[in-house]
Amino acid sequence: MAPQWLSCSAAVLVLLVHVAPVVTQSSCAAGSPGIPGIPGTHGPNGRDGVKGEKGDAGEAGQPVRGQKGMSGLRGSPGRPGLKGDTGLPGPPGQTGNPGEKGMAFSPSNQQKCIISRKRVIPQVPEIDTAIDFNREILPDLDEQYRGESMTNKTFLCAIKGVYFFSYHISAKSRVCLKLVKGDESHIALCDSSEGFLVTSGSAILDLEVGDIISLQATRYNNIVTSQSSTSHTFTGFLIFPTS
Repeated sequence: MAPQWLSCSAAVLVLLVHVAPVVTQSSCAAGSPGIPGIPGTHGPNGRDGVKGEKGDAGEAGQPVRGQKGMSGLRGSPGRPGLKGDTGLPGPPGQTGNPGEKGMAFSPSNQQKCIISRKRVIPQVPEIDTAIDFNREILPDLDEQYRGESMTNKTFLCAIKGVYFFSYHISAKSRVCLKLVKGDESHIALCDSSEGFLVTSGSAILDLEVGDIISLQATRYNNIVTSQSSTSHTFTGFLIFPTS
């Protein structure tokens, strides 16, 4: 408010200075033009005009490709992918060199070792004791085909090699047997039924000369002892020698 009042006072003062000489002149003479007035203040902004038409499309920009940057650090390995399909079979390999000529086979020179025994005893065998298979299964064969005898109810290995052993035992309700090598139980098999049953088992053993093999009963020892309806067998043979 103060600046506006000062500007008005200054304008009146200037006007009086110029008017004073005019009063002193003759009243008949025409006065001189006055000085231009002071510009007024700015008026309020006008209203927005009508929206103009859409301009023409500009020129398409030209892509600028920069220089190739430096390679980044190697990332960590990804997870293994899924297993691929099986490839096609490869071509046949080259024929190998002929092997050395083998020795002629002679049955008379072949090492043999076999046991084939059955138990014909009316008593139940004792627990943890070798079962006595007291008879040969085929006693009418020549001596060379009958097989080895069992000393003290056990088989004594005389030829180092790999052997196959099997047994068949008739029992009632439940029975457990173990094939023993020396003092060590090699396998223990159990079987059970609501009535009578025939249980069997087999094993392959690598034996040294002097090893002792036996079949022993356990506390589950319901072996049938009737000689008229049952038989218990124990067999074994040398598959191949290893010496």
